Amino acid sequence: AKLAKKIECGAQFIIPQVGYDMRKMDEILQWLNYKNLKVPVLANIYILPYSVSKFMNANNVPGCVVTDKMVADLAAEAAAPDKGKAARLLRAAKHYAIAKGMGCAGAHLAGHNISYQMVEYIIDKGEELSKGWKGLVEEFDYPQKEGFYFFEKNAATGLNSDTLSVRPSRRRIPLIYRISRLAHSIMFNEKSLFFRMFQPTAARIDSKPRAKRNFGWLEHQAKTAMFGCMNCGDCGLFDVAYICPMSQCPKQQRNGPCGGSYEGWCEVYPGERECIWVQAYNRLKRFGEEGKIEQNIVPPCNWALTETSSWLNFYLGRDHTAKKLGIAPPKKRGKKAEVPAGQA
Repeated sequence: AKLAKKIECGAQFIIPQVGYDMRKMDEILQWLNYKNLKVPVLANIYILPYSVSKFMNANNVPGCVVTDKMVADLAAEAAAPDKGKAARLLRAAKHYAIAKGMGCAGAHLAGHNISYQMVEYIIDKGEELSKGWKGLVEEFDYPQKEGFYFFEKNAATGLNSDTLSVRPSRRRIPLIYRISRLAHSIMFNEKSLFFRMFQPTAARIDSKPRAKRNFGWLEHQAKTAMFGCMNCGDCGLFDVAYICPMSQCPKQQRNGPCGGSYEGWCEVYPGERECIWVQAYNRLKRFGEEGKIEQNIVPPCNWALTETSSWLNFYLGRDHTAKKLGIAPPKKRGKKAEVPAGQA
């Protein structure tokens, strides 16, 4: 979903994060075709030594996926007289060959202490192997445990089929989310009777400093108790299935998970906090609305609204959600025209 947003905002090419599961590489290309998006993909080929693999395996480099199985394979290769150098370069060449065979537009080669001769070998050997790339796929069988795939596996190729994966949501949905959905349908649906009735009242409250201050205080107390509100004034609850991205995400991500989210956990609090976007996906999935995640590009928080009432900002067309919906403040009523004497 976040990749779709990046493309919509102008991304001209894609480089995936470091990983050695060719089914995931194939998934990107197939997903682009499924979405009818014409964006070139560059393979990310990292020449991985055993020492670095252990570091990445421990999730010390956000976004880089190296499984236990791969660490074990690299450990065996490191026992060779050249400490696994030849095996590393050959693996990179095979990675290159597979990427070319799949249809990648190019490759990004990376690693430590890489010489020109090494790069030349990888390209030349990769070109040589590219004709038989399908036979190399099974050598890159390093999937994450219980990892997510957008498509079902093709047992014949080891890559992906055309069938979308079925991932039913079995998780219980918090009561606060159900209550929030109900409240939204009544109070924050711009077509609802309540909205039309309360909008003029919101304008009157906004025009009176004391009333505005008291209203904002009451709102903040309620939202702090329910959502951990940070009083940003440009509320993101609507965008993340009623999870506050300002207080619940250390990076305050409003458009999708960061690259450091690993196995569903927050990068900053791994094993302690589940990524808010995993929570949002499961909440929306329960109602068949998970597709909404990629439909809404959220602008940066409008800091000019900090410590103001987000409810008033919504009703009066000031926050990003109101602007997206086309909400305008109510028209001010003019004074009633006086009738000249003798014409009454």
